[in-house]
Amino acid sequence: MNTTMKVFLKLLECKSAPTKDIAQKLNLNVRQVQRAIQEIKIAFDSDPSLNKYFELKKIGHNYSINQRYLLQTDQVLILIKILVASRSLNKTELPGLTNQMLKMLDLDQRDIVSSSIMSELITDNFISNHSNRIEVLGKLEHYIFKHEKISFQYTDHEALENPTTEMVEMLPVHTFFDNHYFFVVGMLKDSGENKTFRIDWMTDIKKIHVKLPVDYSKHHDHGKETRYEAYGYIGKKALTRIRFEYYGYIEYIKDEFPTCKIIKKINKPNRFPFSVYILEIEVKYSDGIKLWLLGETTILRVLSPQYIADDIRDTLFEGYQRYLEN
Repeated sequence: MNTTMKVFLKLLECKSAPTKDIAQKLNLNVRQVQRAIQEIKIAFDSDPSLNKYFELKKIGHNYSINQRYLLQTDQVLILIKILVASRSLNKTELPGLTNQMLKMLDLDQRDIVSSSIMSELITDNFISNHSNRIEVLGKLEHYIFKHEKISFQYTDHEALENPTTEMVEMLPVHTFFDNHYFFVVGMLKDSGENKTFRIDWMTDIKKIHVKLPVDYSKHHDHGKETRYEAYGYIGKKALTRIRFEYYGYIEYIKDEFPTCKIIKKINKPNRFPFSVYILEIEVKYSDGIKLWLLGETTILRVLSPQYIADDIRDTLFEGYQRYLEN
């Protein structure tokens, strides 16, 4: 590696340093470092496009090179905050990824962001599964982009305490994140139906060469479908309009379900400091939608369809009965 490149890389590493310190660290003399810095300056002056990515700074007798990236400090900060709060990565993946994102900032800004997220990073708030989600997600997206079919071993830990493992063959069509976990939606070889799989329960993923007639009428458009789903569950094919009384802050419902409509305001007492409204959401009813409704039962009462109202009531009653047990 030539001297100019060595000095360039050292200036990227250093917060700010005089030429004598750089020379000492690189086992060069001061004059060699000065010539290298001059060559770097000439290169920046002769090619303005370099200034899109790097900035040579001189403060007094100290030099440094700041790296310019497409993301600004506040953008990196908010992305890391969201990433940490999502609890979607394990204790190996999260520090590795956040460190890479911090490297997108110059050293001064890096200190600011690091300080802001320090308490979150030193707290053991990681997902428990030790799979490498980042690697698997990248692999799946490669297959999706190439329209390649895959096979994999899948263990559904949600179904049974001692689950069995099955071999799945499908055409993957989309990956997404929901409620701590990453999922892939694929068109199954045998049935042609779309099914969702949690990617950290997938192993031995391979490309396969099989014929799989694609029925585009069944193609899963996640950008559209996510409006009608919750917690990563694909629901019934038909859309269902659920009406319910709501006793809380309406914006939360609108954020969760963009299809939300305010039907009317009703005159009904409320122990919470809000007016009571009848709202309607259009969804594909699933275990995910049911989980969401159950989580809102202190401020929500399902009115229709009746089978969903009955389902929620019966589940709540079953839970209530457990508290009557000795």
